[in-house]
Amino acid sequence: MPPVRPKTRRAISPLSCPRPRGEATKPLAPGPAFPQGRRVRGRSQLVVLVALLAEASAANAAMEPRVSFRFSAGATLFARPGVGESGAIYVGAGDGYVHALHADGGYRWSYTVQGRVAAPPVEEARTGRVFVATSEKRLYALEADSRLRWVFPLPSAPQSELLLTPSGTLLFVGQDEHLYGVTTGGGLNLRLAASGARSAPVWLSTAQAALVLGDSVGALKGYGYERRPLGARLGPSALLALGADRAVFSCDEGVAGAPGLAFASECLAPPVRGDDFVAIAEAGAVRLVRADGKSQRWELPAVPLRPVWDGARRRLILATATGDVTALELPR
Repeated sequence: MPPVRPKTRRAISPLSCPRPRGEATKPLAPGPAFPQGRRVRGRSQLVVLVALLAEASAANAAMEPRVSFRFSAGATLFARPGVGESGAIYVGAGDGYVHALHADGGYRWSYTVQGRVAAPPVEEARTGRVFVATSEKRLYALEADSRLRWVFPLPSAPQSELLLTPSGTLLFVGQDEHLYGVTTGGGLNLRLAASGARSAPVWLSTAQAALVLGDSVGALKGYGYERRPLGARLGPSALLALGADRAVFSCDEGVAGAPGLAFASECLAPPVRGDDFVAIAEAGAVRLVRADGKSQRWELPAVPLRPVWDGARRRLILATATGDVTALELPR
């Protein structure tokens, strides 16, 4: 709101004032008719206050996440999107379509598979190939331009997300509670019992694949597991995810858990770790909780899936069960 200027009064000249006949004109004492110095000082203070408020508002705006693009798959999503090394985004939908987007959200291509996409598509950085697993026990390998390279019949439909190891093996937990490995050339090279599997496999900083098995973390070693206790008591229905440092992220009966954090939350999936925060999918929103305990919610039009953190571009990829995808850039 602009400052209100006070109404000034025009000084009255002594020559314009009526006086008795014969009385000499007596000049008025010198000085301004209005205290100009006080008015200018008041305005200066107001201008400074407005500038400070504008600066604070700009600082707050700079801290707010920014939507870089939105996309609609037009169908139900059963898996969150996948993100490639170049920032490309792959959205697999329940109607059997796989949509590839450029890093800026521009459309690349779409491909139809048999069954619904059951896990986030995975990109091989070296070749740009994309691997897609479906509910119909099929694993598709698509070239970077969407041409079909091969289709592999899986022994079981995936129950977990896919992990592409540095050696070129795609690992996943099947619905029959076995850990499977399929090479990027389309051959089965691992079938290992994974009874009680509670997370997707991840690649550890110790150069091993691992997953949560019951109350322990099982690192793949030969044709067996090297087990370590979880280190936390979690309910049998807790939703779990494992980090590369063996950190456990949980959503357990209204409590979201991450290393050093535990707070009440209507979580729908385990938290996702960013650079200086965790992101939690809640009813109708994604909540960001920072290390200092401050949080903010990003409202969504439908039930969100577990977010995807693209650290190279410092953005969150948010998707809802109804097929809406939002790329949210976070300030540095």
